[in-house]
Amino acid sequence: MSVVVTNGGLNWVQGCRLVIPTGSTVVQAAGCDDRGTSHSILISAPFVAVIPGAAQLATSADNDPKGWVIALKPSVLGQVSQEAFGAVPKWSRSWDPFLREAADTLGALDHADLIDAACADAFADVISVHIALRYGHCAGAVEPGMPITRQMLARIQAFVHDNIAETILVEQLAVLVHMSASKFARVFKTATGNPPHLYVTLERVKFARTMLCEETIPLVDVGARAGFQTQQHFTDVFHRYTGVTPRAFRLSHRNGGS
Repeated sequence: MSVVVTNGGLNWVQGCRLVIPTGSTVVQAAGCDDRGTSHSILISAPFVAVIPGAAQLATSADNDPKGWVIALKPSVLGQVSQEAFGAVPKWSRSWDPFLREAADTLGALDHADLIDAACADAFADVISVHIALRYGHCAGAVEPGMPITRQMLARIQAFVHDNIAETILVEQLAVLVHMSASKFARVFKTATGNPPHLYVTLERVKFARTMLCEETIPLVDVGARAGFQTQQHFTDVFHRYTGVTPRAFRLSHRNGGS
């Protein structure tokens, strides 16, 4: 599988594309699906989107758009991978820290002129496997000894990401997989190693880390967007799980840290 990374021309005609805006850039993706139904979505950091290759992209009110469009061409994939990609839902945005990290790394390599065909293919392999496993039909598989499917976990993850700024109850997550709250808490911890409330907290921290890397998002807004009730609560929890305060994390990232 090959990958084309571009921060120039936005439009492509083959396969599917990842759209990863950075900074304050907002991208509009528009087009039709295989049934002729029209779609239009807006994507902004820290979200990403998987869209069809034929979709049209445009930036909204931004004279200096920033971000990456990664074009994935599945024509060279094997049959199983092509089927998995066929089941990947398009026209939806998600918060996917892995894909943003992959794009950031690709961007840094491209800026240093270090990307060759072998490097691009290696990244494409990892990205395609991640997309197929998280969003494709194979997400419904059951891991040996695990009483919850990958599809269930993906559904929970999507709900948490979509509602990250809101209060999220264990009962809400349990309903998504048709379980009682007590049974869900038990099987979720078995599957992930963490109880649901801790999982949600860690997802809030990861979401905040992503926003802190975007210099244009005010620090005062990061905690609220990540679902923390007060700025002090945000600072305390972020420090507990990362070892630094949100401000220190942003400064270290600005100075070349991670």
